[in-house]
Amino acid sequence: MSNNNFTTFTIQCQDFICENSEQYEENKRILHFHSTKRTADVRCPHCDGSVIGHGMTKTKLYDLPYTPGYPTIYEVCQHRYECKKCGATFTEENPFRCPHFNLTKRCVEWICQLLWYQIPTATIAQFMGIHWNTVRKIQKARMDYCLRKEDEKRLSSSYRPYYLAVDEFAIHKGHRYATCVMDLVRGDVLWVGKGRAMKDFVKFFEHFASNDYLSEVKAVAMDMNASYNRLVEENLPNAQIVYDRFHVQSQFGRDVLGQVRLAEAKRHQVAAKDLLHENATKEQIRAEKRLYTQVKKSRWTLLRNREKLSDERKKSLNEILESHSDLSVCYAMKEELTELFKITDESTAKTRWDKWFDAAIHSGIKPLEKFGKQKQKRLDGLIAHAQFQINTGKLEGFNNKIKVAKRNAYGYRNLDYFFSYIRFLSVRSFSKNT
Repeated sequence: MSNNNFTTFTIQCQDFICENSEQYEENKRILHFHSTKRTADVRCPHCDGSVIGHGMTKTKLYDLPYTPGYPTIYEVCQHRYECKKCGATFTEENPFRCPHFNLTKRCVEWICQLLWYQIPTATIAQFMGIHWNTVRKIQKARMDYCLRKEDEKRLSSSYRPYYLAVDEFAIHKGHRYATCVMDLVRGDVLWVGKGRAMKDFVKFFEHFASNDYLSEVKAVAMDMNASYNRLVEENLPNAQIVYDRFHVQSQFGRDVLGQVRLAEAKRHQVAAKDLLHENATKEQIRAEKRLYTQVKKSRWTLLRNREKLSDERKKSLNEILESHSDLSVCYAMKEELTELFKITDESTAKTRWDKWFDAAIHSGIKPLEKFGKQKQKRLDGLIAHAQFQINTGKLEGFNNKIKVAKRNAYGYRNLDYFFSYIRFLSVRSFSKNT
């Protein structure tokens, strides 16, 4: 029943009936339910003995709002009973309440449906007229249940992952990171943990130490983080480490091509200033400035594949390479580096990689020499790419989804909730009714 503007109706649900309601604070409503169950019909749940009345208790529950932002409150009055035989006391069951929450069952179902469509927590809380932390707890309980079921299903099945990818992502400003491990075949995130050091990543292996889930892992794709490398060698001795080609190529473009390009541009800038002091002709000064601008702005021209360049860009690239020997050498090494990751024979890959590192170390170009000496130590992981053509590309793509989730929420204060949400996003088998 509800009484508003002289309209009265009665609500009867199972053993409860509502014949009284009130309205306050504009559109906020409260409905008073009381039990109609007879004491003579109640039996003790412990010994099945007869009971006597032992007082009353009231419970307030939030239900769906009549008006957005103004919740409807159920005030449910329940009987308490005492067993004549064993003396136990208990309260009759509340058919409206969702376990663990002071919300009705249908209210929680609505919130779960809204969460499925990734509507922000604050928006749902404002619409339902409840605290945002309550919505967060519902989402956490839902995610934990789904992830627990997924883990049980995964461990009980005969499937075992054989290709993994490991990478870090930023969780806060100030170089604070978390580590993510993905099954490259199914695309599921198996584990997320704070930090990227050895003491942090070792928790991944501890998590799966009690079962043989990682027993068939053949290869692990990663960047050249020493912590990942050592722990994989220790805990997965039969797995091959494969260094991600995109991280290697990206680092070459930044630390070699980028530094050499800026050094050449600076040389032209200094030469233009020297010509100015030497009273050279305007044409000579303009020529040096034009070369400075051309080299300075050639970053993406040098990094992009030649096949994808326009005719104008190809012409500019040829001019740069013809007049800058160091850049020409580094560009040729970049093209060769790309070809090395296309090799599928291990012996051929080893021969070609050895030649490439030998040429880099003896090139006489300091950034290229440094890069060659550093990466030569990881030769086995680079050669392994010929046998296992895997990379962290799928995980890097999923990292973008993590960034979007973090941006939509303006960051997460509770990292356990955030990490559960990341794993939840990666699982594709859940329906919206879960």
